[in-house]
Amino acid sequence: MEFQIIKDMDKKKIIKIVLIVLIIIIIIAGICLYFFNEPIRKWTDINILRKEVKVDKAKTIYLESGKNNQVFGYGKYIGILNDKNLKVYNGSGESIVNLSVDINTAISASNDKYLVLAEKNGQNICTIFDKNYGWEQKTEGEIQQIYVSKNGYVAVVTTDTTYKAIITLYDNTGKQLFRNFLSSTRVADVSISNDENYLAYAEIDASGTIIKSTIKVISIKNAQNKSDNAVINKYESNNSQIAVNIQYQEKQKLICMYDDLIKRISQNGEDTLLNINDKSTFASIDLNNHIAYITEEGTGIFNSNSVLNIVNVQNNQKTTYTFDEVAKDMYTYNNTIGVNVGTEIYFINVNGMLKRKYTSNQEITNFSILNDMAIILYKDRIEIINL
Repeated sequence: MEFQIIKDMDKKKIIKIVLIVLIIIIIIAGICLYFFNEPIRKWTDINILRKEVKVDKAKTIYLESGKNNQVFGYGKYIGILNDKNLKVYNGSGESIVNLSVDINTAISASNDKYLVLAEKNGQNICTIFDKNYGWEQKTEGEIQQIYVSKNGYVAVVTTDTTYKAIITLYDNTGKQLFRNFLSSTRVADVSISNDENYLAYAEIDASGTIIKSTIKVISIKNAQNKSDNAVINKYESNNSQIAVNIQYQEKQKLICMYDDLIKRISQNGEDTLLNINDKSTFASIDLNNHIAYITEEGTGIFNSNSVLNIVNVQNNQKTTYTFDEVAKDMYTYNNTIGVNVGTEIYFINVNGMLKRKYTSNQEITNFSILNDMAIILYKDRIEIINL
């Protein structure tokens, strides 16, 4: 009798172990299918993980009618500028502070908690940190473009009657560190290294019969000391190759986007990350340690897919995400890529995984990505999507 009881207990234990093993196998199989089978992953994201947000479920900020509302996103905040007043909202759509700024029509730059506003073709510039007013300056020339680093250093490109471009660098307190004067060339883009040791700019020379692009790297320390060796590196492109965008990423790697390729510049030299061809519809280098580009692939006479390609600039590893629709726009920030396909936006992380899908009942024309959220801009309102 006692032997029979022990035998029954052993059977129960064996059955329990078998069930646990089966559950583990099912979980592992499910995880493998999710990560390595794209159709199953897409179905799971929408139907089980509920990653889709429809327009009627989004948080909304309504815009004042009859006013020139300018919308800016930075960090975890949304700013709306009109009548020289910047109203700041949080991710729940709640108004938290009003800031008076001496700017009518603004150009902007943002990076994490910093927002910089400047008068378009004017002279006034101001910074916002988190939800507080920072510093303000008045430049000598007309402001053409601005750039802000993650730690609040601001580069301002101006022009006047003598110089085509003047690059002025301020630290995060508003102190002017140096000015760099360009008499016959213009500036396409500016970037500051993460440690604030270097400022790089893309210079365009259109004075001759052939347009020339040059990337120059300035040592901020040398420039402050007014050294003749302020420009420590110079990279000239091929003839007629136009620099479009530059971006410092980690380990002081400078990613440069031209009209026909994307290049990586480091202490080890230069190498090409992507040759842009007719199949490449959108490309971006404004990501953390990654670049992203979209290619169109035909699936039939009248059908085509959009493929999002994400490349890690540290190890060249590539991941992809395929859309059944044609991409109309792409926006990137930090570790997130947003792809607009008309009435839907897919938000993908740099690992190629869907973070959120937003579905609207009308055509989407403008959107932006912030820290852990995105904003969809309509004429009368702003929709807030938590990522």
